[in-house]
Amino acid sequence: MKKRVLLIVLPYLQNTDETKTGCWGEKYERKPSTKMRSYPALPYGTLSIATYCKDVADITLFDCNIHDDYVRQLSAILVNSNPDIVGITMTFDNSYTHLNKILILIHALFPKLIIVIGGAATIPVAKEILEEQPLIDAVCFYEGEIPLREILLSDFPYIYLSQSPAWITRWSIEEDRVPQKSVVENLDDIIALDYSFINPDDYAMREEFSPYTDEIKDQKRFFMVMSKGCPYKCAFCYRSRHEDRKMRFTSVEKIVEHVEFLIKEYGMNVMTICDDQFLANRKWAKSVLRALARYNLRLELLQGVSVAFIDEEMAELMKAAGVSRVVLAIESGSQEILNKMVDKPVNLNHAKAAIQILRKYGFWVTSVFVMGFPGETDDHRAETLKWVQEADLDWSTFSAAVPIKGTRLYDICVEGGYIKDDIKLGDMDFSNYFIKTPGYTPEYVAREIYKMNLRVNFVENRAMRIGDYETAIKVFKQVIQMYENHALAHYYLYRCYYLLGKWDESLREIGKYINIVNKDKDWAEYVQELGIGR
Repeated sequence: MKKRVLLIVLPYLQNTDETKTGCWGEKYERKPSTKMRSYPALPYGTLSIATYCKDVADITLFDCNIHDDYVRQLSAILVNSNPDIVGITMTFDNSYTHLNKILILIHALFPKLIIVIGGAATIPVAKEILEEQPLIDAVCFYEGEIPLREILLSDFPYIYLSQSPAWITRWSIEEDRVPQKSVVENLDDIIALDYSFINPDDYAMREEFSPYTDEIKDQKRFFMVMSKGCPYKCAFCYRSRHEDRKMRFTSVEKIVEHVEFLIKEYGMNVMTICDDQFLANRKWAKSVLRALARYNLRLELLQGVSVAFIDEEMAELMKAAGVSRVVLAIESGSQEILNKMVDKPVNLNHAKAAIQILRKYGFWVTSVFVMGFPGETDDHRAETLKWVQEADLDWSTFSAAVPIKGTRLYDICVEGGYIKDDIKLGDMDFSNYFIKTPGYTPEYVAREIYKMNLRVNFVENRAMRIGDYETAIKVFKQVIQMYENHALAHYYLYRCYYLLGKWDESLREIGKYINIVNKDKDWAEYVQELGIGR
């Protein structure tokens, strides 16, 4: 008889109106200028596990993020599914605050269930989870497809859990056993996800930020992970402590087979590739792009790509396959910071050359930068600003470094006393920069990072600079969809409409801008510092 399994995805969407306690004990509220509407992301990893194990178990998947009252809904699902095993996915640290509530609910209804947990955020804190959550039986060390399947096939699952190196348990910790990965080596076995476990329409959110996002009106978006692994170990990444640099790749034939299935069964016209390093194997990536070109899809590359893999042929193939925006993972405009904190072959001169190649093929070229590393100074930030201004990017994303547990950055920050060493599970707030380095307060650095974003993307916006006001309008509107009270998005919308002679629209936007600045002192200060509206 098949075991019954309930897979639960923990909530991770942030309540942006709440008062938070920072990692140094300070109280703060998110300001309207950083108020963001969040969307649930398709639970790809959990869906992959469900697909891989469906032939040996009766599986129900419940994603807390698509239910307003997830506790009540989960209660009903628990009763209806009557599970033997519950598997919980925790991808983000902030999900931990919900875990205890869910465990109490499960235990109240089914006190003798096996409960396991996995996900990127659990691996570095497995010991803490097991210490704080007595109802959790084991933490999955890495990918969960094979480990969960082996539980389901075992006649004695508790004994299996106590002995398997793929699971971290109280016994394995007590015996000081080193956990080991148990992964699906042949990705052909897990490329074809079974979407019947969810309603794909629940995840019809925008994934790509670009002026081309809305060109397809009736978007049917699906996701695919075609390769796994990463050859790099950036200090801020979960993989930074891992020595395993091996990558695995799905065969082009299996990719094509699944693409054709999604087009036929679901009408897919937008595909988001979620690989960490899609271009890392150039020969394979080019073969995939050639194969996809025939389907007339809009192709999104969700993660930033390394400039090391951009050449004329790659750019031409990406364009032919349906890619319109490229996100470059440049990380910093200071070569010194790149060498110290980012273990990735980023040569800033080569990066500029890659941007020009992409520009030649008509891509909307963006890049991501991570700022606020220990040891970073105002001079380093000025270097990055100067480099971005010279690189002629269409858009740049500036993120504050977050020392997530399990990363080299976290170790560096603890050893240097830049963060508290006793940050509790669930207290890591990704929206609040809190690294304290000599000479700079976290508040100062966070403000400088945000000012850089405002200067590069609004004051010096490339589309406006070259007179492409229609493109600028599309982008500023997308900003407002995410950040409703973004003063500069409204101001530069006003400028675009004014320059196009659209007087009613320009009056509407300048009115919204004035209203925001009059009510929000932070925006008033930014406007004054940047010399806007004078």
